[in-house]
Amino acid sequence: MLVLRLAPIAILAAAIATPTSAAWQRATSTHFIIYADQDPAGLSAFAQKLERFDKAVRVTRAMADPPVGDGNRLTVFVVGGLLEVQRLQRGANNLTAGFYRTRASGSIAVVPRRMSRDTVLTPEIIFFHEYAHHLMFQELSAPYPPWFVEGFAEFMSTAEVKADGSVGLGGAPVHRARSLYQRVNPLPFSSMLGAQAPTSGDERAALYARGWLLAHYLTFSPTRRGQLEAYLSGIAAGRPPLDSARAAFGDLTALERDSEAYLKADKFPFLTIPAAQVPIAPVKVAPVSPGMAATMPLMMRFRAGTDGNDHAGLADRIRASAAPFPADPMVQSLLAEAELAAADPVAAEAAADRALAAQPDLVDAMLTKGRAILARAVARKPGASFVDARSWFTRANKVDSEDPEPLLLFYDAYRQEKVRPTANAIAALHYAADLAPQDLGLRLTNARQYLVDGKPVEARKALVPLAYYSHGGKLSDEARQLIGLIDSGQVKAATIAPATQ
Repeated sequence: MLVLRLAPIAILAAAIATPTSAAWQRATSTHFIIYADQDPAGLSAFAQKLERFDKAVRVTRAMADPPVGDGNRLTVFVVGGLLEVQRLQRGANNLTAGFYRTRASGSIAVVPRRMSRDTVLTPEIIFFHEYAHHLMFQELSAPYPPWFVEGFAEFMSTAEVKADGSVGLGGAPVHRARSLYQRVNPLPFSSMLGAQAPTSGDERAALYARGWLLAHYLTFSPTRRGQLEAYLSGIAAGRPPLDSARAAFGDLTALERDSEAYLKADKFPFLTIPAAQVPIAPVKVAPVSPGMAATMPLMMRFRAGTDGNDHAGLADRIRASAAPFPADPMVQSLLAEAELAAADPVAAEAAADRALAAQPDLVDAMLTKGRAILARAVARKPGASFVDARSWFTRANKVDSEDPEPLLLFYDAYRQEKVRPTANAIAALHYAADLAPQDLGLRLTNARQYLVDGKPVEARKALVPLAYYSHGGKLSDEARQLIGLIDSGQVKAATIAPATQ
């Protein structure tokens, strides 16, 4: 998750100007669903900017671009300013200027439209940084050390999407100048390339800054061509990171000295990708329904999440706001989710039924109906069965086969029934993990199922990228623990090891 801390910050994007008169709009593009109280032309320009950035990253990394449905697009909420962001950020942190959360049920980003113009770090930089992580994890099947994870994201964060549709990559991160040019380096390359985790704020700041420097130098230096790939390949093959670094780069002191000279020269190459190489599909922009406009603040609050203590209160507010719109499928689907979060599966199913009566193919309503039935089945309520619950997840999957949530829920319904998942359910779990590799909890669940099935090699492969991920927290700790048990031959112990709470 991204939480952008207030520092000197400039306006999010020129494409989003403060409207003189606007209403809530919904932009749908290949990879994003964007909601903004914005004029349609400005919102379309913003969506195109995000799409060109996505395409540029994929082109430079030769990444696949598989089709995605609504359930696997990133939802972006564009709000007025810092106050709105802070109200949505869980914990009401007054230093928050934007945030991003990823999950199989739907990743979201919240960004402000209006910011001060007299500063350096922009929410756009932060958004591009975190979306670079999002893209990296889509193809992540090998371990990447923390410096490269952050250095790559910093490299992409300064992207410039130009008026002619071309995209520039490789701009210097002015927001990292202090860490780049400080006299005392708290993080030598021997530590960084050895994949050591930073232990202080200064080391973490240096990881981002010097990670960018090394990624930039290795990308553009003709004398170092191919070395980064050799280093990463060595780690993927199981070689200790520091050994792989020495084999790929040679003398690490010389590498650091050369990188410092590269920095002091202050002439950084810049890659421009022509617009013809980053084509994008048309963006669709339409006003939301009157019911959606009325409930939009509550929908953003619900999607952003609560601390768990306000589910009943939020459901009350959504219920009141939704009452005038009983035939609006999106409004009733939101109400259904809120009722279920407030532990009222009967009311949730009723709202889901109203949504489905208005729009029979609405995936979110199908999923909430299935989850409501599942909750009643777990509680052994009359008329509710696990089979019925799973049937709704299957229906949702038929509507949007690229949405990971129906697949995960289908699998999880067996676990909640306390029976062994079928082969079909296990296959659904594995495919869900492929569709939403950014969901760290799903990645762990996937690995643990491999362990249960006696497939430690597959489990380890799923765990290794998470073990190295610098933002993984307790989940990364758990992944490293499980890898340690697997590598020491204690597969049974790994299988029954308690999960992170």
